Parts: sequence; C-alpha cells; structure tokens
Amino acid sequence: MLYYMIMAGGIGSRMNSPELPKQYLKVNDEPIIVKTIRNFEEFGSFTAGVVCCPIDWIEYTKAMLLEYGITSNSITVISGGKNRNCSVKNGCRFLSENYNITDEDIILTHDAVRPFINSRIIKENISAVKEFGAANTVMPVYDSIIRSENGDFLNQCVKRDDIYRVQTPQSFKFKELEKIINSLNDEELANYTDVASIFYNKGFQVKLVKGSDNNIKITTPFDLAVASAIIANSN
Repeated sequence: MLYYMIMAGGIGSRMNSPELPKQYLKVNDEPIIVKTIRNFEEFGSFTAGVVCCPIDWIEYTKAMLLEYGITSNSITVISGGKNRNCSVKNGCRFLSENYNITDEDIILTHDAVRPFINSRIIKENISAVKEFGAANTVMPVYDSIIRSENGDFLNQCVKRDDIYRVQTPQSFKFKELEKIINSLNDEELANYTDVASIFYNKGFQVKLVKGSDNNIKITTPFDLAVASAIIANSN
C-alpha cells in the first residue's frame, strides 16, 4: 500500500504573513496546500494521506479542504510536532494506529508548500523505494558554490558536480521510517533537518530521484510570484 504525509507546520515568517501561515496563502485563487494535496489525490494510488499542521490550524485546514472539494475520508488532518521530525513521528503513529501497515508499504513525505509535485516524480520515488528502501528528490546545483566560515571571506570553493538541492518527496519503506524516527531522542529529532539524512547516517542507501525546476518551495513573496508564473505558463 501507498501512503503520503504532507508537512504543513510552517508559520510564514519569511513570507511576512504573520496572520496566515504560508501554506494557506492562495496562488491563482487556490490555497497552496490544496494544490499540493490535490496532486497526490489525483495520482490515484494512495490508500491514505495525513496532513500534519499546527494544532491551532487543524479545524481551519479541515474546513479549507472541504471548501475546495477535497472530501475523501482517506485524508486526515492531525497535529504536527514542535519540529519537522516530530511531525513525521506523529504522522507515522496515526497511520500505524489506523491502518494495517505491512513490511512492503511505502510512504512519501512532502512539503505542503511544494504545490507543483508531478506524477513522474511520485512514480520514480515509489520505484526507488521498492528497489532501495529510501529515496530523496533532488536537483543539480547550477551556480558556483563556496564556503565561508565567518560570512565575510571565502574559505573554500566547492565542486558543484557533487552538490544537489534537496526537494521533496522524501520516501521510505513505512516500517523502516517508523522504526528509525521512534529511535531518536528529542535532541536528534530537533537537530536533523530532514529524514533522508537520518536514513543515510543510519547506514541506509538513499536513492536520488530527479526533481523538477517547477517543484519549488514557496517560502517568500518572490516564490509566490514565481508560482503564479509557473501556473500562467502551464495554461
């Protein structure tokens, strides 16, 4: 079986939107999070999905999904955690308690503010997990890369051929994800920035899946403008 988890814990600090978290802002008259979930629902192969959002926004999120026609009983909105990995932990717990999870089941974890995920990326994530157990969606880096230890002076030029930008989905065998995320203490849950890096550090192979230039993460007003342009160019 296939499951998806939408990470919707952002508060919009870089969007300059203190009253409305970024995932609820609209692009072309539809909230970002709605566009994101719709892509997973339209893929058609998922048994269930869980949306992890701030506890104060659960009812708002439920009402929004209904308003925009996402009415499937297989989508559940739950409280996220104090950080991304705690939200993943909560999502795994909910799905394990409510579905008969097997060793072969796969879960895709995805940012709520990446509304242009496409079916090709989803399919390749699923195929990669079936073969390798874990997958990370990435894109090459085109700019030159440097390191600076103090932010003032160049310390190292980094070979960009070996550098990739991380996108989502990050996808895993469900039971392995649950086992690993439950093994971490609070400090580890807070310090790791994404789950694929946890898998790598625990000795797992993580297969890289090519993402898309359109699979942007909308976190700033500039990103909103880019998202509108993507939609305009796709029509």
